[in-house]
Amino acid sequence: MLKRKAVSTLISTAFIVLMTIMAMALTLTIGMPAINKAKEASVINEALQNMKVIDNTIREVASEGAGSLRSPQIKVSGGEYRVNQKANSLDFTYTIKYGLFEPGTFVKDGNLLLMSGVNAKASTYDLDNDGSNELVLENEILRVGLLSNGTSSSQVSINTSGIIKLLNIKESGANVTLTDSSVTLDDFADSSSGTGYTELVIPGDHLSKAEAVVHMSTTTMTYDIVYTLQSGADFLIIKIQNAYYN
Repeated sequence: MLKRKAVSTLISTAFIVLMTIMAMALTLTIGMPAINKAKEASVINEALQNMKVIDNTIREVASEGAGSLRSPQIKVSGGEYRVNQKANSLDFTYTIKYGLFEPGTFVKDGNLLLMSGVNAKASTYDLDNDGSNELVLENEILRVGLLSNGTSSSQVSINTSGIIKLLNIKESGANVTLTDSSVTLDDFADSSSGTGYTELVIPGDHLSKAEAVVHMSTTTMTYDIVYTLQSGADFLIIKIQNAYYN
């Protein structure tokens, strides 16, 4: 009886240890994704707050005139902040792994744009087969062919009515040709044409957004047009920036 009881105690101890180890493994398996998702959410929320602080600081300094200074305090726990000079923006990039946002998510909060996905592409090739290359912005849904002409050192005549040359809908293969994509500022008819050049912001694949800029100088004003196609979007964003009277 004593011998049998000793064996029973040993087996019981081993069983308790095994159950404890299994319970720990189960906790780690179930708990770690939730913990990592919470960490990702914390980094995103931190970045949103940082962007708002920076945006407010820039606006305060701009309103106070030359010589005004600010030293904003921000905390960075993850991701990458980059000044996008061509698109005149501050971009925050962070890779998420736990489904915090669906691909193609687009949220506008004041001056902030939140986008998710990395299926955008910006490249240069002859999209419409007319013998000349276009600046092509592309994602899972659309291809947008924009005028490719001129350089910063060799500017050319540009009429904004012909900047968007072609929209290609991937699923159906249908092509849409715009007869007029003019940009006119402050009702000045001559602001839609002048001299300038076009360029991609960041050429490459696996981008969160594909962008191109048209730099325009007209009789009355100078300005930039930024065309943005985000990953997963079925629409093109067009923004005017750096506009001033000549």
